[in-house]
Amino acid sequence: MNNTETHAATLDPAPLSWTAPGTGDSFAIYGLITLLLIVFLVIYLYAVFDRYAEGKGEASPLRTTVPTMLSVGLAYDLLPPLEGVNFLLPLSLIAAALTRDIVLWTTESRGR
Repeated sequence: MNNTETHAATLDPAPLSWTAPGTGDSFAIYGLITLLLIVFLVIYLYAVFDRYAEGKGEASPLRTTVPTMLSVGLAYDLLPPLEGVNFLLPLSLIAAALTRDIVLWTTESRGR
């Protein structure tokens, strides 16, 4: 019976994702590098879009609120555990940005 188990074990090849204890796991390292590059690409594309939107929205009354809303949305997309955070935190960030926009708008209006 022991002979059969040994014979069956030699016939079945190990899956490609399996590594022996004490050896390096190149499959996991390549996957981690790919994941980090994708996260970097998403953040980079967001920064490019944010810079573009900031340049186009110089005269907009919501020039701080919109990027803040985009940042909150990106954070909730990239970090799913943030869904457990109270909804008052992102609302307070958006309210603070909206308040800043109102102050900037009123001070610019008085200066004209």
